[in-house]
Amino acid sequence: MKEIKTTTEYTDDKIKKFLKIYYFDKIKNKRIVLNILILVIIFNFFTKYDNERSTIDIIAFVFALIGLLELNTSILPRFNYNKLKRKKDNIIGTKVFYTLKKNNFKLTTEKDEYIDYDKLKKVIETDTDYYLYINSSRSLILGKDNLSEEDIDILTNIFKEKVSTYIRKKNV
Repeated sequence: MKEIKTTTEYTDDKIKKFLKIYYFDKIKNKRIVLNILILVIIFNFFTKYDNERSTIDIIAFVFALIGLLELNTSILPRFNYNKLKRKKDNIIGTKVFYTLKKNNFKLTTEKDEYIDYDKLKKVIETDTDYYLYINSSRSLILGKDNLSEEDIDILTNIFKEKVSTYIRKKNV
């Protein structure tokens, strides 16, 4: 395999998309259970007569509605993006240089770092990017905008073959 060199700039749009996918991927199993519990609380609220509802029922109902909104919309990813934007040393505008080889890739920001593909925890591919999860607290965005179709096919096959968890998300 030939070496593939590319650069990814962490733009506002790329970071927003990543945070949304990261959030919904992280809570996907918990979200189902929490949505069921919230629906039970809401159902319970509406099946009681007005004179049977207590203050606790009303408070639980309000929290259930807030939970329903937060779990199923991108409020939390947007909040995290705004929090990230306010940081002094945020990553917005950062350029990351990648040199992708057969068994590993070199990541260059302020220093060089080599990461083997089989050490990646997970890769999520979208129409525009690859999200490389190194561990539970660190991930990278590898943009497809500077890659040819041939390079994208090569990288997709490498990730499918060498990374334990590969996920393809369409229309994100």
